[in-house]
Amino acid sequence: MTVHTRVLIAVFAAMLAALDARGQMAATGDVSVSGDSEQFHALRLRTGALFRFASPFRYVGVVAQTTHYDQSDWRRDAPAVLFVWRNQQRDTLAGTIAEAGLVHVAGRTRLIGDATWSLRPAAHTGIELLAAGDLVETPRALDRAIAHNVLGISAEQQLSERVTVIGLAGYQRFTDGNSRIHLRGRLIWLLVPEYGITAQLRVRQYQSQQRDVDDAYFNPGRYREWQAALAMRKRFAGWLWSGTLAAGRETIDGGRPQTTKLAEVRAEGSLFKDAHVVVHASYNRSAGFAAADGYWYRVVGVNVIMPF
Repeated sequence: MTVHTRVLIAVFAAMLAALDARGQMAATGDVSVSGDSEQFHALRLRTGALFRFASPFRYVGVVAQTTHYDQSDWRRDAPAVLFVWRNQQRDTLAGTIAEAGLVHVAGRTRLIGDATWSLRPAAHTGIELLAAGDLVETPRALDRAIAHNVLGISAEQQLSERVTVIGLAGYQRFTDGNSRIHLRGRLIWLLVPEYGITAQLRVRQYQSQQRDVDDAYFNPGRYREWQAALAMRKRFAGWLWSGTLAAGRETIDGGRPQTTKLAEVRAEGSLFKDAHVVVHASYNRSAGFAAADGYWYRVVGVNVIMPF
């Protein structure tokens, strides 16, 4: 066990001791596996304790995680500890969900996290403030411990009984000095209300301020994508089911457009002894931190929360 791993474990133990354990508690565990067309794989394991547990939408706790990356003969591990907090309304998800902590990779420690604050100032209006930070997940970027942070704001407005628009603006900063401006938009038309089926038009673009990142990750000067999608969100047999099928085109630095595809599914509900389970899987054929002709990546994961 390395010195830095022991330090992270000590931080995890200190965070546990600092929490007030009054009220119901729960254990949480998470496994996710990802891979792409370049044979880059990641296995993420997470476990921890939740305190003041009222429901899967209201708790506070700490978790320890480790991520193992590999590609051919290359290997890298990234242990981390995080503080987690969730206080949201079950029906609208208005409120806060957040996590923040430290990850160690390639001899350096980085701040990581993810936070969303959602509010509904009016019945048909929603606003979200977003903040996130993580490692850039390519072999060369991980060897240099490059991380990125994002700040953004999203606004949602229901224009009619069946039409909603969403817009997002964000700023992304990399630890190597690069930065990006992100813009996204979504037009949603409720096709079949009784089954929660919608038709969507999605557009996004970003512009990088620094072109030379020494091939550490995919970094076009300008990236644009549009997609047409069919999505579903429906509660059935006590579980909330959601899924999306989408296809479109992406343009990289004004070059020849390439086809993009997206398929994702998610199920959330309860099993034995009130265990709350989330299962998700996705396939995305579009440029991410890596890009090549026909590039794709996929993710499968499961999260379990068990009160006791």
